Amino acid sequence: MKKSTLLILSVILLIGLFFRTYAVVDRFEFAHDGDLYSWFVKDVLVDKHLRLVGQETSAPGIFIGPLYYYLSIPFFLLTNMDPVGAIIPITIIGILTIFSYFWVFAKLFNTKIGLIAAFLYAVLLETVQLDRRVVPSTPTNLWVIWYFYTVISVVRGNFKQLPLLGILIGLIWHIHIALAPPLLVAPLAIILSKKLPKIREVFYFFTALIVTSLPLLMFEIRHQFIQTTSFLKNFAGAEIVGSSILYKFEQVLQMVTKNINTLFFSPQSFPITQNIFFVLLTLSSALFLVRKKIITLKELFCLYIWILGVVVFFSLSSSPISEYYFFNIEIIFIFIVSSYFYLVLKTSRVAALVALFLLLAIALKNAHFLITQDYYHKGYQEKKEVVNFIKWDAYLKGLPCVGISYFTTPGENVGFRYFLYLNNIHTIQPSKDVPVYTIVIPEELSKDVKVKFAHIGVILPTFLPSKEQLERICSKPNTNLTDPMFGFVK
Repeated sequence: MKKSTLLILSVILLIGLFFRTYAVVDRFEFAHDGDLYSWFVKDVLVDKHLRLVGQETSAPGIFIGPLYYYLSIPFFLLTNMDPVGAIIPITIIGILTIFSYFWVFAKLFNTKIGLIAAFLYAVLLETVQLDRRVVPSTPTNLWVIWYFYTVISVVRGNFKQLPLLGILIGLIWHIHIALAPPLLVAPLAIILSKKLPKIREVFYFFTALIVTSLPLLMFEIRHQFIQTTSFLKNFAGAEIVGSSILYKFEQVLQMVTKNINTLFFSPQSFPITQNIFFVLLTLSSALFLVRKKIITLKELFCLYIWILGVVVFFSLSSSPISEYYFFNIEIIFIFIVSSYFYLVLKTSRVAALVALFLLLAIALKNAHFLITQDYYHKGYQEKKEVVNFIKWDAYLKGLPCVGISYFTTPGENVGFRYFLYLNNIHTIQPSKDVPVYTIVIPEELSKDVKVKFAHIGVILPTFLPSKEQLERICSKPNTNLTDPMFGFVK
């Protein structure tokens, strides 16, 4: 690698690090997923329970693989079991993804396209926000860039990448099942290569696939193939009719359009770009890249089928769809845009200056938004402070146990249980005979709020039992440890 390339790449990585760490603790969301991965770590380290699965998904009987959770454990230990440690591996993954964009695009196309793609990935707000999310699905873009590399390599007849494909397939369970539809392109890539892999390469592929799938295979064998059965039941229970297919297809197109507009123009939105014809025009313009010999027609055809396969799959799916399901196709648009920036850069000195100015403007605009955005504070810091306050106030009042209730909308009463555990707060079911702390989100919902932590308020107990009553009611089990947690299975 040339010194100039290394210098530019280093600057890009530093810029990407800034975007992914600016006020990261202050803006750290800690909700249900936070409780779940923290409880997983507690279950492994404290309860000595080695686990083969992570949290249960919204589909009953189907779980996320445990890789992300185990990756978090060393960083929990580093921060003395504080969940803020979970930010560290996520940040590392984000920087690795930026580097991967450079390496893959430089390897497949050329160094300049690699640098442009890495820069765009480093500063585009949507990719930044995805890389800042502390959830098991955050490694999606890291998976996608290496799948892109595998597909193009296989089309070119490079079957040495088949073991990497096996690893990527095995990792889908650990990240998100929405990554499965793009796999439809893999056999097409082999066909278009007009070659057959060697037996050794096929063996390495299956070996890599089996090794990365071992937790899934072990869990299924141990639990009578519960996930396989649940998946088949969910699939068999689907009832799709013509009208619903058309409706889902329209939904999918709307989400794809919105995602691409958000990818390049967030936080702004323009009528001309938030239109399916803009998406189709961008995709069809890639044929010009074939003419310029940046990509071959059969390679581009695979990318088109990748997008089409995802769109068709989720149009036929009976399950509710999410914008997240279509993030895996965004790499194709980043490739197209990066290639056009490259073509402009080499056109003339004036054109190169215009292109560089535009790239710089994108970075500055997005950095300004990141720094100045009005963030609604009700996350990690606020929830930690709320529980710390309850612990201290209960100590001052001589309360060995307390009730915790919530005054908020459904789904907002989350992200407190792990902090209650860390503070060793004994909780019991709230009732009129129990000292109850009521957590209010947002704080303006109640005039009885006495203490505020940004947008979270606390209503203090209005009833304090006698010492004898406290001894009786606090003899009950700690509900924070015994109550079930949605998505967590012991």
